[in-house]
Amino acid sequence: MSSTSFLSQKWFPPSQLAFYFDSKSWSKGTELYLGNEVLSAHMRPDGDGWQIQAQVQGSLTEPYLVTAHLRVSDGGNLQAWRSTCSCPVGRMCKHGAALGIHAAMQGLAMTDQLDEGAGQSPERQLQIQQERALQQAEYQVRDWLLRLQTADSPKTMGLAGQSHEPFLYSLSLGAAGHRPVFHLTVKRAILKANGEWGKPKKVTSQPYPSDPIWRNCAAGEEGIFDLMKACPATNSFSAYGFQSAVKLQGMAAELLLRMCASTERLVWESDKRLQSLNWSDEAVAFSGQWQAVEAEGAQPAGWKLRMQAAQEGVVHGLNDPPFYVDPERGTCGRLDTQGLSVEQVQLLTQAPVLPERVALKFQQQLMDAMGPLPLPPVIEKMPEIRGLQPVGVLHLYAVPPHLRAEQGLFQAKLQFAYGDDCTGFWAHHQPRVVVGQGQPGMQARTLVRDLDAELAIWDLLDDHGFQLWDANVLGLPGLEGQMQWLDWLESDFAPLRDAGLDIRSHEGLDHWLRLADDVHVALRGQGHDEDTSPWFDLSLGMDIDGQRVNILPWVPEILKALARAGASSLQLDDAQTDRLPDHLYLPDLQGPGFVKLPTAKIRPWLTTLMELHGERGHHWDADSLRLSRLDALRTAASLGEGAVWQGAHSLQALVQQMRGAASLTEVPPPEGLQATLRPYQQQGLNWLQFLREHHLAGILADDMGLGKTLQTLAHILTEKQSGRLTQPALIVAPVSLLGNWQREAARFCPGLSVHIHHGLSRHETAQELCAFDVVITAYSLLSRDREMWVQVPWHLLVLDEAQNIKNANTHAAQVVTEIPAVHRLCLSGTPIENHLGELWSQFHFLMPGFLGSQRRFTELFRNPIERQGSTEKMAQLRARVTPFMLRRTKDLVASELPPKVETTMPVPLQGQQADLYETIRLGMEKTVREALSTQGMGKSQITILDALLKLRQVCCDPRLLKLSAASQVKESAKLAQLQDMLPEMVAEGRKILLFSQFTEMLGLIEKALPALGIPWVKLTGQSKKRDAIIDQFTSGQVPLFLISLKAGGVGLNLPQADTVIHFDPWWNPAVENQATDRAHRIGQTKSVWVIKLVAQGTIEERMLALQERKAQLASGVYEGAVKRKEPLFGESDLQELLKPLG
Repeated sequence: MSSTSFLSQKWFPPSQLAFYFDSKSWSKGTELYLGNEVLSAHMRPDGDGWQIQAQVQGSLTEPYLVTAHLRVSDGGNLQAWRSTCSCPVGRMCKHGAALGIHAAMQGLAMTDQLDEGAGQSPERQLQIQQERALQQAEYQVRDWLLRLQTADSPKTMGLAGQSHEPFLYSLSLGAAGHRPVFHLTVKRAILKANGEWGKPKKVTSQPYPSDPIWRNCAAGEEGIFDLMKACPATNSFSAYGFQSAVKLQGMAAELLLRMCASTERLVWESDKRLQSLNWSDEAVAFSGQWQAVEAEGAQPAGWKLRMQAAQEGVVHGLNDPPFYVDPERGTCGRLDTQGLSVEQVQLLTQAPVLPERVALKFQQQLMDAMGPLPLPPVIEKMPEIRGLQPVGVLHLYAVPPHLRAEQGLFQAKLQFAYGDDCTGFWAHHQPRVVVGQGQPGMQARTLVRDLDAELAIWDLLDDHGFQLWDANVLGLPGLEGQMQWLDWLESDFAPLRDAGLDIRSHEGLDHWLRLADDVHVALRGQGHDEDTSPWFDLSLGMDIDGQRVNILPWVPEILKALARAGASSLQLDDAQTDRLPDHLYLPDLQGPGFVKLPTAKIRPWLTTLMELHGERGHHWDADSLRLSRLDALRTAASLGEGAVWQGAHSLQALVQQMRGAASLTEVPPPEGLQATLRPYQQQGLNWLQFLREHHLAGILADDMGLGKTLQTLAHILTEKQSGRLTQPALIVAPVSLLGNWQREAARFCPGLSVHIHHGLSRHETAQELCAFDVVITAYSLLSRDREMWVQVPWHLLVLDEAQNIKNANTHAAQVVTEIPAVHRLCLSGTPIENHLGELWSQFHFLMPGFLGSQRRFTELFRNPIERQGSTEKMAQLRARVTPFMLRRTKDLVASELPPKVETTMPVPLQGQQADLYETIRLGMEKTVREALSTQGMGKSQITILDALLKLRQVCCDPRLLKLSAASQVKESAKLAQLQDMLPEMVAEGRKILLFSQFTEMLGLIEKALPALGIPWVKLTGQSKKRDAIIDQFTSGQVPLFLISLKAGGVGLNLPQADTVIHFDPWWNPAVENQATDRAHRIGQTKSVWVIKLVAQGTIEERMLALQERKAQLASGVYEGAVKRKEPLFGESDLQELLKPLG
């Protein structure tokens, strides 16, 4: 193909083809051409012209076959064109138009095109495609330039071709049934030289956007055709699509008429005459007048309503909206029907003759229907009630019980009272109504209503919260509405009466509200001996009208009322009880109304009642609630201050003793105890014996180093000497403490036969174990030897370091609950290390059910305390567990113990170690954020912990990190600091314990010690002969003891040490404190210096802040209230831990 062929001046332009096609086919053909739908075309000579055969893609899968014959003059003008096609149209179709444009742009080059792409090389195909794209661009630019050049040219009516007949918008009067309506028709006509229009021709189809007629239309005139589509066609049987004649109806009607008028080609067509119209913004009023009609024959005289426009000569059309045309003034516009609908106006035009007698009979209906129009003269003469202010009258009726949830307690029917003898309700807004008609002894009168005053009454009711159910029926739905009704009922609706309303209640409402005077609570043991009774009865009653009534069936309703007042069983605390209303309204079980219950009497019992109801779903319809002894004890332990109850005196005394309000019985130290008990240890023995006496269990939670082991051994020895130790005591402890228990027993209680069940040589049977007084085993053997543990009826089961069962789902935690034992005891200096679930797990072992189910405990305590920082819930939990937990701190009971000085030593990271930290931090932060976004906090724990571990390892020594980049970093700021400190400390004669969580870190420290000339020993989980290693340090052979936090954090007595170094911080402060207390314990004579090496500005500093939070949680349960108000841990903590260095 020649690149100059389509630019030749000897070939016709596309514009010469438009004459041969209608506007629709031409427009569609242009779209096909621009869309590259002409797939192939070949031209060959045909006589004195040319023949083109082509394939044009249409709506079907297969392209259409198009054949065209054309003749072109020597000057390049198109003289003839005809095309046929295989499509349903057949000839001169859009496919032919597309081929014509293609031929105009290709020219003689088509003689070389047999099949574009067929047999052509890729380079040739690309060239053909580029040339075709260039041709299409030329066509588009040519068309754009033509439109641009004519954009600002004057709009004339004498256009070439078909465009010399502009659009004409004809308005005419038609009919819809008996209603006159205006029709709008689009036509085309020639504007004659004398300024008159020629004979209009109807437009049968909407011109396409490419039609030349649009170039001479007013700006935006295409929008008229779009708006016409929003109006209904005059012929409902016409085909779907463009409608040239429509009814002016709907939201678009007025805008359509305005736009037609703006073209200056809107005309009024009547009697084949055309009158130009302009739009007028001034509406013409449309009203009616009554005209007297004389009697004629049998027809009586009367009045006839004549509806007409305010201006003479105006033609009205009752379209929706209605319009008018004023032919004389040449205007059209809106018809003002004074607020009446088109249907109303149409019916008013059809009003019959009203005789006087008939008008009087229907006077109220006429007043309602006529609206702003005048009334027949006979009604105008009726006596009037005028100038009176209405009073709102509410008639109250009780709602049936099954509808109260939806409609409220009462319904109120509203009426308006005008004076003493005129009361009623009128739903319409007509200012005049007929009253007294048809009533005996009443004269029919016209009431002139004060609509503004009636509206003010409606507003008053709205301000009081009323909602409209029906025309004049109101209510207050929902729980808030119920409370409002009851408040009003108690005051005899004083607020409504004070507001000026007349309240008229139905008979029977006077007894709808009864008052309860007092509440009585009793808790009594079943049987004769309350001290040993396994069951207790809880009864609740109150005085109503002088009679004692059981209110247990009301408990579910009380809790519902509390929920409505803003308190729930999960969130009730002191602050909320202070906000509780003074009274609760409860459905009366003996009638249709309600009982008003004072909350002050039941306030101390609310939390207990909520918990009993929420946890077990007790049956509340009996005279009393049956509680087990444990439930009764739990109930008594959890009661708030001010709880007054009758019965169960021994239970009350027991709780008082456990709370410390009453002294415990003094128990003499057992004979054979080779130790002198300190006063607090004697108190511990008294407490343990107290628990045993009352078949209770508890946690001995003394600080590390205060002798929990000694107190427990003294307790067991007391049991043996009293003859109660008929079965052995089982002590479960970490492996590292088994030897310590054996040594302490041999030292302090040589009279006890002790056996350690551990190691490969443990072949004892259950019967053989019963021969010992004390059996000591490890947590790791609970699951393995479960069958043997459950066979022995143990006298006492002791869990040392009971935080080992902090996860209730572990095998160890589940097995210990299955082991039969008369008494149970937990020993732990840190019952809570991380969260309150650990405390629940221990109490679940001690007294199953005492803290409820795990799910209920989480709802009642864990979530409010840990997530919301509820001090009130913390106080409730502390009140419940305190009687069963004995805790003494060193500060309180061991005044002779030397002080402990803690020093946090910040160590700044330098050089490559600091760079490595920031590199790891950035990578880990990205990994953690991705995990959080895809998996959430709960499922991202492994990823998070791995990220934090890597950062902590970099802080200690980059060599701990198993990465190639880390192996190249030889610097360790903390190790360098340690190397500077140790020689001076040893020279001062200090005995040093050095703890690290990372055993590998201890190995790196070992490698540095020979150069310092400092002897040492090391204890890890893999160490053998623990006792020999410990002896080397305690005997003074070495000054430095390297200990892994996990292996030596508990069970070691090392008062010989006076310095403790924590090389790296741990998440849990309790674990660090346990390690520190290896030295700071009874027997220590020197001040203990505790040094914490912390990499400055890193994750380690932020770990210290997290430690403080966990310490606050523990102290909140043990000692005082929690001060914080934020959750314990969340994504914000994670962001803090992953902050940049510095």
